[in-house]
Amino acid sequence: MLTSLKKSYLAPAFVCLLASALAPTLAQARNTKLMLPVSEAISQRAVQQAVRSDLSIIFGSAVPEGTTLLSQEIFVRGEAKPNYRGLGTDDVTVCRMAFQNAMLDLINQARNSGGNAVVGIVSFYDHLAVMDSSTQYECHAGMSRAVVDLKAKLAKTDRAYSGSAGVAPRLMPPASGYADVNDVQQVPFLDQRGREVYQLWLTRSGPRAFVVAEDGFVWQSWGTPPDPNLPRDPALRALQGCYNHGAKNCQLYAVDDTVVYRPSAAAGQLQQLNAPAGRIQQGE
Repeated sequence: MLTSLKKSYLAPAFVCLLASALAPTLAQARNTKLMLPVSEAISQRAVQQAVRSDLSIIFGSAVPEGTTLLSQEIFVRGEAKPNYRGLGTDDVTVCRMAFQNAMLDLINQARNSGGNAVVGIVSFYDHLAVMDSSTQYECHAGMSRAVVDLKAKLAKTDRAYSGSAGVAPRLMPPASGYADVNDVQQVPFLDQRGREVYQLWLTRSGPRAFVVAEDGFVWQSWGTPPDPNLPRDPALRALQGCYNHGAKNCQLYAVDDTVVYRPSAAAGQLQQLNAPAGRIQQGE
């Protein structure tokens, strides 16, 4: 009798224990497929700054006439994690960050190849099936991350290429005249700790870049990337690091010895904000 009672109590307890152990696994297994507009994602400031006017970005498998291919198909994966400490936890927001990271990788490869175009861009999730569209991209979102897989070709178009032969141009927006690069007090959105980080960045050797965000987040980069898989261009690297951490509206403030920051109308109302505790990042 006692044995049967033990069994009757143990069985439900075992089931509960098993269910609690499996719950995280089941939650992590979520894989929500989203079809999102390219136009909205490509308009993100980081992508726009990276593309500039000297690079063509063509979505859809059709390759336009007058294009010389520089590579076979290449594959990139953009990933982003939800920012559970603040905004940026919904699937669409995280997917945009993942798309941006994939695009920054493509743009970096195009510049390193000496090309001025990325063509034939299609979604290719997990290398299983092509989603061919000139207006949408495919993203897969789960509990811990969102993923955008793209397939594309690097190319040159008939239009003039502004870079020197054999040298990949860097992301170098023109000087904005906003402030002198050494004027620490003029850097927007920073508290005292943030200004100390910027002061330290000023001592770094080039090439270098400094990124600010409207929520007080900063990211700095300089020299050769610590990870060979990261973009060699410090501006692309700093923007990618900033957005990877879910910061709000990451913008280049300075590249090398030049301030390139141009405040938006909305940003002008936020100039006096202090960085929330724990948001300042040292970067590499």
